[in-house]
Amino acid sequence: MTIELDVQKIYSELNQVRRELGSLRSSVDQLGQVIRPQTATAHAHIIRIPGVHGGRPVVRGTGVSVQTIAEQSQLGRSPQQIVEDFEDVLTLAQVYDALSYYYEHQVEIDRSIVQNREALWQGPPLTASL
Repeated sequence: MTIELDVQKIYSELNQVRRELGSLRSSVDQLGQVIRPQTATAHAHIIRIPGVHGGRPVVRGTGVSVQTIAEQSQLGRSPQQIVEDFEDVLTLAQVYDALSYYYEHQVEIDRSIVQNREALWQGPPLTASL
């Protein structure tokens, strides 16, 4: 059995899917703005949405928190590596904007990082079995 592949057709269809995904993301982002009010920040790519990540700052349209990007950077990941880790989710401009926001709000975000780590070490609260 021979399967004939038309590579050009496959690439064309993949590009069409990418365009449709981009359009869908844009529509979802617009719908999200109607459903969940966003609080803009002084950074073009950074917003706060009540109920998302506890209202902490996130990259617009992605759900990726500034805290996550800051932690990745602290682990030694370069901005380009972070973009590659979040392929088709983050752009280099968004990562740099998130890092800029982090450095302007470092005390607040570092406090949140420490609180999260402490909560992880403590584990879930113990409940009595019935």
